[in-house]
Amino acid sequence: MADVPIVGGLDPDASVWQVEDGSGDLWSVKATRRDCRFGLALAASLGGAPGVVAPLPTLAGELWSEHEGSMVSVSPWVLGDDAAEDGRGLDLGQWSELGAVVRRIHSQRPPAGIAPLRSGVKRAGRRARVRLRELDALLGDDGAASTADPELTDLWRANRGRLRHLEATALRLKAERRPAPRVPCHGDPHLGNVVVDDGGRPWLIDLDEATVAPREVDLVLVELGVLPGLPVEAEHRAAFRAGYGDAALDEGRLIRFACVRALEDVTAAFSALEGAHSAQHDPDAVGVHAGLRDLLGPRGLVSLVEERLPAPATTPAQIPTEPTPGEPT
Repeated sequence: MADVPIVGGLDPDASVWQVEDGSGDLWSVKATRRDCRFGLALAASLGGAPGVVAPLPTLAGELWSEHEGSMVSVSPWVLGDDAAEDGRGLDLGQWSELGAVVRRIHSQRPPAGIAPLRSGVKRAGRRARVRLRELDALLGDDGAASTADPELTDLWRANRGRLRHLEATALRLKAERRPAPRVPCHGDPHLGNVVVDDGGRPWLIDLDEATVAPREVDLVLVELGVLPGLPVEAEHRAAFRAGYGDAALDEGRLIRFACVRALEDVTAAFSALEGAHSAQHDPDAVGVHAGLRDLLGPRGLVSLVEERLPAPATTPAQIPTEPTPGEPT
């Protein structure tokens, strides 16, 4: 038996190995301190349907085991290429297959007896609105920390008005929201979580962010795209929709979720670089800085969201002094 550690991913508390057993079969072994039970149960409930990897049960029939405070799971290794690596992307047929995979997830019954760690659109970690307020206190005009990186401070001051506008838009759309059906969601179905096997079939991996929420939680990542190096073009969206099938989408909810995602990604990167609390802390400061500039750049998520927004208000909304208590999506 041989094993190879896999480097990458945004979960600092997770480790993944590629393991080859005595028969030559390859397996993914993951150990994490996060609660991933809902995602594992959701994947298992799909029964190994094409496009979703189901975990291998233990001898006791469980989908995971506990070891030294970590949750350990084993699943078949999808031998193929990462869709996001080297700007590879998907062809139109693969986009359509990916749409069918996401629809299978959305059509599944939620696993019984296991609550998702994530609630609605908000991912685990500190609220983006809290980070906004903290970062403005550290990097803003009135209270820039003496130890702050001048380049980071300049970047914050040049873009905080954009972020405030996204926040104000998200709050307005939340106040206007209407009830929506809630379905099981992958939670993060961008191309960074897609592997294309040797036969050309796309597989959606890593259900750690799985939840039950309006389908727009997943579909916003296809409607707008989140990877600057792999923009989602109109033909890609059309192919995905053809595979996904008919569904009534709420444009206001899509925009709101896109605002929240953009704020989460940007504030997490700023916080990681500034040294504040961050659920996505990454020791690769150069890589995080490059990713932050991409997020704020002309093909980044902030710009993509802005293209879907009404004209910005003359006076940006102020960041609230206190965070709003948690509310349903």
